[in-house]
Amino acid sequence: MAGLTLVYDLVLYISISTVIFFIIKRSRSRRLRLPPGSLGLPFLGETLQLIAAYKTENPEPFIDVRVKRFGSIFTTHIFGEPTVFSADPETNRFILQNEGKLFECSYPGSISNLLGKHSLLLMKGSLHKRMHSLTMSFANSSIIRDHLLVDIDRLVRLHMDSWTDRVLLMEEAKKITFELTVKQLMSFDPNEWTESLRKEYVLVIEGFFTVPLPIFSTTYRRAIQARTKVAEALSLVVRQRRKESESGERKNDMLEALLAGDDGFSDEEIVDFLVALLVAGYETTSTIMTLAVKFLTETPLALAQLKEEHDEIRAKKSKQEPLEWNDYKSMPFTQCVVNETLRVANIISGVFRRAMTDINIKGYTIPKGWRVFASFRAVHLDHDHFKDARSFNPWRWQNNSGATSPVNVFTPFGGGPRLCPGYELARVELSVFLHHLVTRFRFFFIPLLILILFFFIIFFLYVCIYKNSHVRTFNILKVSECLH
Repeated sequence: MAGLTLVYDLVLYISISTVIFFIIKRSRSRRLRLPPGSLGLPFLGETLQLIAAYKTENPEPFIDVRVKRFGSIFTTHIFGEPTVFSADPETNRFILQNEGKLFECSYPGSISNLLGKHSLLLMKGSLHKRMHSLTMSFANSSIIRDHLLVDIDRLVRLHMDSWTDRVLLMEEAKKITFELTVKQLMSFDPNEWTESLRKEYVLVIEGFFTVPLPIFSTTYRRAIQARTKVAEALSLVVRQRRKESESGERKNDMLEALLAGDDGFSDEEIVDFLVALLVAGYETTSTIMTLAVKFLTETPLALAQLKEEHDEIRAKKSKQEPLEWNDYKSMPFTQCVVNETLRVANIISGVFRRAMTDINIKGYTIPKGWRVFASFRAVHLDHDHFKDARSFNPWRWQNNSGATSPVNVFTPFGGGPRLCPGYELARVELSVFLHHLVTRFRFFFIPLLILILFFFIIFFLYVCIYKNSHVRTFNILKVSECLH
């Protein structure tokens, strides 16, 4: 009985403390001039609306409705915290440039738990600066030109050689980018182990934008289980490579640099670091590859001009001759396609940060401790910054920046100290992929209605043929029985 009383008192104390904390916090917030907005439902806020929007093909209404009602800077409540959304390019640039001064990195629990506390995304201060520089040193132009381009070209051709008349493009793109990333990080060529690891990664990524409570979210629970399997698999690799490194057997990859560094990273820290880099190099690039093909099939003139550019490059080379750096630099229209795909697709929709102090901006105050979200997607799809912003138009990049605004509003890879270290590598991978795709295959857009009709006809013919053949087989068996 005494035990129950103690539990009751403890729950009552925590509940009262929580209520007092939120009352004090809310009263302080009222004294400040917060950006306008809505905090939605208690505890949940507007999280469910955000997740629902981003699971559709058109997530823009979540931001559009609020920007129209409140302006380009507004307050919401997502993933358990009040959050200031910015759809303003100047505010976004201010947030990016003041990393470590006024803002620090902060992501929802679902993302940080799955990536690991030692991932590059969550590192801060001098450690982040060192590791960011190390990562960029393995993905800069000279490294790509002298070492990575040959592997990119080889692995893209290897996968396309296995394609049949029916291809699930997104799945194939994911295989290509995952193998490229594993090769770069750990020097593994494609095999059963890498494919098994990739399938677990699919489950991990599905849990990123979910409620981080395993009891309520089966997707998040599966993601946590998959993350454990990934960590176990990578731990085995790290331990083996550490033994090889100590015995003098070394490789030229990211894992070797982590093992040989002066920081003395533990196996757990290295695994977290690799987990995050595999996500960054795999999911985003494969999605951009798939969407590039989608946009091109919907824009036949762009596809024709792209093919012409790559046919000219291929005409100067033998059938199996790989692309070289000079070839990559001879793809001006391809770079227009890459830019426009990045702008319209917005794979990195924005970045989360946390205010380190009360911050005054644009006449509003962002309270200390509040989370902010700098939305790149909202800026890229804003008609004030790009003419006919929600249409795929690669020709807009043939003159200057492609934007109608005088300031730089194109930030597909973020900016500031946390600029995506693999931005050039992603562009090269997409360019090589498009080169081999348009020079080896012909493809076209089939409207959904025609596609449904096509499959209906195939199904109808299959049923008819199967039924007829079944009747014939039955008759033959009957005749055979009569003869005996």
